[in-house]
Parts: sequence; C-alpha cells; structure tokens
Amino acid sequence: MSLITQEEAIQKRKELVEDGFTVIPGVMTPEFVQELREWSDDIFSRVPVDRKHRYQGSDIHVATPKRWKEMQPREETNQSFPDIMAERQLDLPAQWEVCDMMGLEGHTHHNSMIILSKPGFGPPLYWHQDFMDWNNPRAATPWPTQIFISYYLTDTNRENGCLRAIPGTHRKRIDLHSILPAAHGEEIQSIEDLNHEVFLDHPDAVDLPVKAGDLVIADGRLLHAAWPNQTPHRRTLLLQWHAVFPFPSTPSWWEDEIPNVVKKADLTKKYEGTRIPGEHLK
Repeated sequence: MSLITQEEAIQKRKELVEDGFTVIPGVMTPEFVQELREWSDDIFSRVPVDRKHRYQGSDIHVATPKRWKEMQPREETNQSFPDIMAERQLDLPAQWEVCDMMGLEGHTHHNSMIILSKPGFGPPLYWHQDFMDWNNPRAATPWPTQIFISYYLTDTNRENGCLRAIPGTHRKRIDLHSILPAAHGEEIQSIEDLNHEVFLDHPDAVDLPVKAGDLVIADGRLLHAAWPNQTPHRRTLLLQWHAVFPFPSTPSWWEDEIPNVVKKADLTKKYEGTRIPGEHLK
C-alpha cells in the first residue's frame, strides 16, 4: 500500500513547484531511523567537527561503496568515506515510490549523502540557497532541476533548531538575495555576530517542524535556514542531492507557460558556475 494517494502526490508536487518545498510524513520506518541514529551518533563520537562548519553543524560526506571506487584514487578521511548505509538510504524504496508518484521525472542521485548534525546548544544556520548554476538558463525554469532530500533523525521544532524556509524564493527575488554572501563560503562562515542580517527572522519565513523519518523535498534554489539548537541533545539530518527533469526537458505534466529564456536556451554554450543569483531570478 502506498504512503500517499495519487491526489496527495499531485498536491505535494504543486507545493514543491509553487512554494519550493514539501513534506511527506513517515517515509522512513522508525526502525531504520533508529539504526541511522545509532550509526551517526557513533560517527560523531569519533569525529571532531571543524569550527568553520559550526553553523551547519557538520559537513561529513558519505559515498556509496560503488561511488567511492569510481572516485579512486582518493584518501579516506573522517570527513569523507564510503559506507553501505549511504546506499541503503539513497535507494530507500518508499522514497523512490513517492518521488515517482509526484512525477519527479529523470531523477538521479549522486551516490553520496551528507550528514549535517547540530550539537546541543549549536548556533543557527544562516539564510542561504545552494544552487550553483545561476548563469545557466535552467535557473529560470518554473519547475526544479535540482532538489535536496532530507531526513531528520529526531523530531524537530523551533527549540531544537528546525528548518526554516521562505516560500517562493526559488523563483522570486526578495531583499535577502542582495544581502547574502555565497552559501557556505569563507565570507559567510566567518560571520561572528548572530544579529547579522543573514541570521535574522524574515516576515515571510515559515518553520518546518517534522517528525523523525519524514521526507523533506526542496528546490535547490530555495532560501532556507535553521533555528539554533537550544537543547542539550544533538539534532541530526541526512541530506541527499538529486537531479530532476534534465534540462531542457519539460515535465510531461507541465501545462503552464514556459519562459522564453528556457525555450530559447543555447544548449551549446557553457555557463560559468555561481552561487549568486543573477538575471534569471526575477
């Protein structure tokens, strides 16, 4: 039996396209959540977190064994290593079923995931968006071409640092876009003042509290952040990156207008990568 109905899947897809994010409850079983929690807790009992990642909480990259072999020669470190747990999570059948029901066509993952864990009393995460291809016309698509998929391993709320998002900012420019340094770069990581604009509340922001094992899907262009962890307990999430709707393909279900910049994109041109939104964000 499916976790959601087809009607619910279409509504979740609409939320992703219009708001830039959606949540599907209970995709990961409690047993697997507990297994992943114990696995990640063991990692953090051995691995120190670099201070430059204090706002993210950590930045540990775990590859599938297959992906690790393809990346050789590469030295295994405590911040980057292979593990079968990555494969088990990335290939979770319920996750793929939900994505397929939502019509996320052509989706592929990178055979790796990231552990982002905010320790007890950890600071907030600054506002940012993770898209790195703003010069490319694909930045102007009304549908996502890159999504992040997250699972929190504990229930989240404002007290322990739940996710925050500003709906619609994956397709519409707001004041914050002109203020923010490039995501996760040296400039934003070096900010010490928690009253800086990159941390402040925004009138259009919403909290996204979830239950452990809920599936969070968001457009890579979306402005998001996280509250500080005001509890003594670690709050861990596992993050995946997926490509969807390979550019310049159009979703089979798309019925609205397609921007001219997308329809007339020069597919032979190479575009310099950048994390700073340009003319394609209106």
